[in-house]
Amino acid sequence: MGLWNLLTNTSWQKTKTKIGLQSIIESFRSYPLVERKFFDDINYFCRKENHYYVEMGLLQLVNEERKELNPDLWILIWARDFKDRIFQILFERHPDSHGKGTVVALGPPELFEFFSNMKKNAILPTLTLINSPKKMKSVVVVVSRPKSYKQNRKEKNDYQALGRFQNWINELKATPNVKGQWFPSNAPICPVCNGPLVGIADDYNVVFGYLICPECGYMNRKKIRP
Repeated sequence: MGLWNLLTNTSWQKTKTKIGLQSIIESFRSYPLVERKFFDDINYFCRKENHYYVEMGLLQLVNEERKELNPDLWILIWARDFKDRIFQILFERHPDSHGKGTVVALGPPELFEFFSNMKKNAILPTLTLINSPKKMKSVVVVVSRPKSYKQNRKEKNDYQALGRFQNWINELKATPNVKGQWFPSNAPICPVCNGPLVGIADDYNVVFGYLICPECGYMNRKKIRP
């Protein structure tokens, strides 16, 4: 089982806390891509609604291969609805396709089980719920901390946290590609150049579109199905 280990320190945690999230690739053949508009909408609510906010609490991130990654490239959405259900969704900037974010890992186990059972039918309803202020108790975007972070400067930290989330959104299209970073070991291989095939968007919010090779442009028009 692919487990991501995160070290966080948020306002509701008394001390630094380790949390484990399940890799979504355990249930999906490819990492789901999410349009930038989803993140823009959350950013809007974080500036408008009191129960939507950003915190600089993502301290460390280790993937299922026990490799430590740069937390600046990641965000963790940590939410709770009025049924007291918890949603923990880890996103990374997607390097290849039109400035989308990528769903990489989920928690707690109940949410992962829901996604495992419902497959792609779980994604859009979940994201829609998270972006519905009247249905959520709290939605927190947990971003990384700068080296200059000081815990006793709340007002400045709140402003800086919003800025870091905005920068994460703005840089979606600027992330350099690291070959193979986004693909499971059993990713489809291009028959022309042997590079990994990528799922390309053909829908508005969450996509499992055509397979295309970012190296040579080969396209397989058979849609991916989780």
